Amino acid sequence: MSPESNVLGEALTGPPDADGRMAAITARAGYMMGRNVDRAWSPERAAAWEGFLELSRQLRRAAEGLLEPFGLSVSMLGVMGRLDRAEGRTLRQTELAHAMGLSVSRVSRLIDALERRELVQRRPCPADARATNVTLTRAGLRLARKAQDAVFGFVEEEFFVSLDDTTVETLADAFTTLLGRRQGDEGACA
Repeated sequence: MSPESNVLGEALTGPPDADGRMAAITARAGYMMGRNVDRAWSPERAAAWEGFLELSRQLRRAAEGLLEPFGLSVSMLGVMGRLDRAEGRTLRQTELAHAMGLSVSRVSRLIDALERRELVQRRPCPADARATNVTLTRAGLRLARKAQDAVFGFVEEEFFVSLDDTTVETLADAFTTLLGRRQGDEGACA
């Protein structure tokens, strides 16, 4: 195999970005998938995959940090946001878990933390004694809306500010296609 066909070699010696970080990020593809990457991927493929993963990690960490002053995590805000949009600001705990793609036990722990702060309230479901309903309280609604405003500003500034409309459309098309393929495997995302 020639050095020119080695994605890791190209990624590490190719045109430098602002501080050389993209080369290190791209190299991760080879760390995770070994020689398969060297044999089959162009530097652009490695950059697309690892760039997507790294950007997701960075944005998630930054959003979590943004929510710290609110005493919330991204997942907690996801629970509260879903309750805000539900009829009567109430959903079954199992519906929340399914909608978020999390286990019922994970959602239960999130709800425990929110309930201790009186941001949500659990009640037995009147239609099904086996089920538990979760309702967003007024205090929860106020906090959720403040946190949502902060996250909205963050996403606008950290994600969309550098993208033109054509790039946004391209990303939307790509993610719609990729998520559409996954829906058959895992069900609809909510």
